[in-house]
Amino acid sequence: MGRLTADTTRGIWAGVTMPWDEKNRFQEDLYAQNVQRMIDAKVHGVYTTGSTGEFYVIEHDEFCRMVDIEAELCGKAGMPLQIGCCSDATAKTIHLLEYAASKKEVGAAQVVLPYWMELTEREVLQFFRDLYQACPDLPLVHYNIPRAKRYLHGADYLRVLEVAPSLIGVKYTFAGAHFSQMQDDLLSTPQLSYFVGENLLVSAMQLGARGSYSSLIATNPKFMLEMYRLAETGRWNEAIKMQQHASRFFGDVDSFLGDRGEGGIDPVADKGLAVATGCFLGHQRCRAPYIGWTDETIAALRTWLKQNYPEFVFGT
Repeated sequence: MGRLTADTTRGIWAGVTMPWDEKNRFQEDLYAQNVQRMIDAKVHGVYTTGSTGEFYVIEHDEFCRMVDIEAELCGKAGMPLQIGCCSDATAKTIHLLEYAASKKEVGAAQVVLPYWMELTEREVLQFFRDLYQACPDLPLVHYNIPRAKRYLHGADYLRVLEVAPSLIGVKYTFAGAHFSQMQDDLLSTPQLSYFVGENLLVSAMQLGARGSYSSLIATNPKFMLEMYRLAETGRWNEAIKMQQHASRFFGDVDSFLGDRGEGGIDPVADKGLAVATGCFLGHQRCRAPYIGWTDETIAALRTWLKQNYPEFVFGT
């Protein structure tokens, strides 16, 4: 596929979780099999190492091996690929970018603002300027998340584009909290491709959003791909019913887990669901400090899914 543009960055992209063995070592064979499952499901693209991909606990050699696996498999299949190059310092981010940029199969890099202390506007612009100057030929997608303490909007992106014209898209997380602003952001920056979460995908696509970086696709890919297809072809009534169903599903899963006292932070929930549904191979453990769901919860959730939401069980 080669490098991406805003126009080619659209659809349902699958985030692939990192499988760790009992000694917290990266299980490369299982990771490759899970990537291949997403390729076989004909998702619109694969992305890595955001919150779901536990970017914050990965050593550099593991990052490089992960990129190698993705580049080989996605390159062979012609599958669009984005690599998450996220860290808490500009130099670290550039180090990751440089490795990703060395692979012709990588279409773009997702980056997050350094997040320990809030950046000033001057620092935000310098961050993007530094990334662009280091790797001007690698398109950037901003992982826009409140955890970075600065949530950017259309006016901010217009300034960023002046110093980093390689910016092509935005992962517009927590869109529900910013939904009233999203229409203005989309209108002011039509040159960018905006992505939102599954629970608002159809509503956001009606305003101009182009897809979702999805964890729900790692349950049964058919559901998310069909919801996007209906929205893309203007079958809004059918699509919005699927969006509402996805939203109910998330709420019911949260209640189920809450009753069991399990955590629901991104990597814990996304990996747990992917394993419980049978979509991803490997164990649901996460690297510390986050704690994956117990084996008992995984088994109970699998039974509950088959009884209540069989459409989210892999292979059905």
